[in-house]
Amino acid sequence: MSRTGARWLLIAVAVALNVLPLLRKADQASCPSLAPESPAHAPLDAQSPFFTNELINPGSPRPMSHVASICELPDGRLAAAWYAGSREGATDVAICFAAQQPGASAWTRPRPLISPARASRDLHRAVRKVGNPVIFSDAAGNLSLLYVTITLGGWSGSSLNLTTSADAGLTWSPSRRLTLSPFFNLSELVRNRPLALSDGGTLVPIYHEFIGKFPELLWLGDRSHGLSAMKTRIAGGRSGFQPALAALGTNRALAFLRDCSARARISLARSEDSARTWSDPQALDLPNPDSGLSAVRLSDGRLLLAFNDSETGRDNLRLAISADDGRTWKRVATLEDEPRAEFSYPFLLQARDGKIHIVYTWKRQAIKHAAFNAAWLDAQARRPPG
Repeated sequence: MSRTGARWLLIAVAVALNVLPLLRKADQASCPSLAPESPAHAPLDAQSPFFTNELINPGSPRPMSHVASICELPDGRLAAAWYAGSREGATDVAICFAAQQPGASAWTRPRPLISPARASRDLHRAVRKVGNPVIFSDAAGNLSLLYVTITLGGWSGSSLNLTTSADAGLTWSPSRRLTLSPFFNLSELVRNRPLALSDGGTLVPIYHEFIGKFPELLWLGDRSHGLSAMKTRIAGGRSGFQPALAALGTNRALAFLRDCSARARISLARSEDSARTWSDPQALDLPNPDSGLSAVRLSDGRLLLAFNDSETGRDNLRLAISADDGRTWKRVATLEDEPRAEFSYPFLLQARDGKIHIVYTWKRQAIKHAAFNAAWLDAQARRPPG
């Protein structure tokens, strides 16, 4: 094939990949609404500020740890997943798992769940690399792990895969590859916390980054009636991606977007119809140095955002609060601040007991977990600057 022919083929593939999600309006009409979020039950000492933190994997034999996620099981146990290896994108990277019992201060010994070799066996195809895992649970206590695999190339050549556990992470089903596009089924990645749907399914924020970066949504059907998977797109150019979702009700939702443009600002899109359609993203007065962020709606109605408060680096990690559905923000706490270090890819969760949990990459060496309550946030907000 000539160079010109190859160029036109690449353009045609890119157009197909980028236009297909926009043609899913008929499917979107039947999308379920968001499920009401279970209110947190604040502990009796809710008025006493509480904060603790620890490394989930101290002394890890794997030099690099990155991109963690966390969820809560119905019995109060926490489960976390991340990837670790010699470096990001290396063929020795594996997805790791650990759990924490209610009230415990330590995590179980981390163990690898998915390696390229296991993914290859499960999926019956060559897998060279694994990456970004997101772990989540359902009301029945089943765990699901959605993760990225790569056969050729880099992140733009990725696919999404799903494995499940019915015994709190002791054993896992063979992985299955999700088919989200008829055009090579490439360039789908996952990063942030899913939302529950009214029909028992799950809405997962995902993104696409082959010839442009785009925020998308993965609609997973109720697995008790057979797994179904469909993707749709959140409005917004070629620079906003890695959406972080927050539900304001059964119909209203927000999507906070990482920004890879020179603007270097977090942007926000809104939906008034259960994530079927979205407004054009608007830039917030909060910086973003092309880095991951996380958001959660707290049980008191406020929004909490974790982000790198910089236009150029990831050497701090801050928390900001909004009491007006994301229109204005107040910085309330600094979790990390060390020049030339990296603290990145935060992932927020509020548990049923009211505690707020965050996991994040700590200097690329380990995964850090912090837990605190709303009283601690409020106490931090009242502290004088500096």
